[in-house]
Amino acid sequence: MPVEVPELGTVYVAKMTAKDRDAFEQMVTGGKVGGVNLTNIRARFVALVCVNEDGTPMFEAGDAEWIGELDTDIVQAIVDEGFKLNGIGGNALEDATKN
Repeated sequence: MPVEVPELGTVYVAKMTAKDRDAFEQMVTGGKVGGVNLTNIRARFVALVCVNEDGTPMFEAGDAEWIGELDTDIVQAIVDEGFKLNGIGGNALEDATKN
């Protein structure tokens, strides 16, 4: 799904595979029920779901560090579309901090 981000141009957000979703959840929880690692979570999600027009990954896992340095509005726009496309509740990050 193409997402227009004025600062970056067109960014493509992909639907995660079941394996990708499990990897994301593992990354967030560290494999623990109730334990949540929110460190740079938005940037890590962006690195996982952004693809080139041909569907190949746009970023590598290590790119999350510099993605995290981008303006929050840029990152959040991509996160919002990625959550919508992947059926993740809009308040997922906020809810995770409450558990």
